[in-house]
Amino acid sequence: MDLSLILKEVNFVERYKVICKNHNDFENSMSGAKNTLYNEVLNRLGYDYKYYSNGSFYQIISKINDIKLQLHLVLKNGIIEPLLYVKVGGETINPKGRLDFIPQKMGIEFNRALYNIPKYTSEAELEEILKELFSIYEDIKKEMIKEFRKNEDS
Repeated sequence: MDLSLILKEVNFVERYKVICKNHNDFENSMSGAKNTLYNEVLNRLGYDYKYYSNGSFYQIISKINDIKLQLHLVLKNGIIEPLLYVKVGGETINPKGRLDFIPQKMGIEFNRALYNIPKYTSEAELEEILKELFSIYEDIKKEMIKEFRKNEDS
């Protein structure tokens, strides 16, 4: 499975740029770790998640046969550090990791100084960013299902 092709199909790079461009007010971002708030927002969005206190991140996993799509969210100090991992048959495939590093791994020019990680100033903005990230996640999942079915029919 070629994850780069799937990411191109869902217009990942441009969509992530828009999120970072629209949510970049670091000076007014919320401070501190607000786990109760994060739990409330994630519950409202309807995702099953697990919180890992040792890494201070939330993990959302979708399984499609032998494919595991993982979205990790580090939420603290007004920033969202999203990471993406895809495992096929237990092997993690590339590109992987923090979303702002993925375009470079795909061979796509990407200004990380300008578009790195989204920042939120309020609960409403946090929820808006997460909705946008989950929209990308869901589109990746749909394309992976299509790819899996195509490979299954071959």
